[in-house]
Amino acid sequence: MKYYEGMFILHNRDPGPAPGAEELPEGTEPPKPPTPEEVVTAMIEKSGGKPEHTMLWANRKLSYPIAGNQTGSYVICYYSADGGVNDLLNREVHLSDRCLRSMSIAISAIPAEADMPEPLAEPNSRGTRRSDIDMPIIVKEGEKPKKLWELIDYKHPFVLRRMISAQGKLFSRVRSNLQAKSQRKLRQAVHRARNMALLPFVGR
Repeated sequence: MKYYEGMFILHNRDPGPAPGAEELPEGTEPPKPPTPEEVVTAMIEKSGGKPEHTMLWANRKLSYPIAGNQTGSYVICYYSADGGVNDLLNREVHLSDRCLRSMSIAISAIPAEADMPEPLAEPNSRGTRRSDIDMPIIVKEGEKPKKLWELIDYKHPFVLRRMISAQGKLFSRVRSNLQAKSQRKLRQAVHRARNMALLPFVGR
């Protein structure tokens, strides 16, 4: 059994009535369409996985259009599955009429519910100067301040923006002041964030 962190982008358009709603007797209230979390959970279960924690992470404008959609709902799901399930899950995503894109990352263990990531929120201040790279950031209220290099993750797009030039190029180690291992982690996080439309591929 392996453990995965999956991120899914669902479009924000009206999904329309649920299947079979037109066959209901007159005066019967049609069932509500499934929520984004229910859509993701159903796809994982249909593929043979076991969802553990599912949350609506963000509703935001995409960094670039996907299939003509400018906005999307981001859902994070931690699930366990055997080998080959992700191939079936990718097929379900391709066949889905609501899911635009997905990404699954292997993790060592399913996090506790208290350790789930916070919903995405834009920080009060942003910047790309070198002084901003060294400034501390508090992720949760009451937590110890953390440096930017401790927050390198594709789920922190506003942190990653501080390490990208105005042209969309990754800062060198001279400017980012990171060790080689952290610089590789930064490059991987930026690639993942761009794949999920959390960051643009080029500067604007």
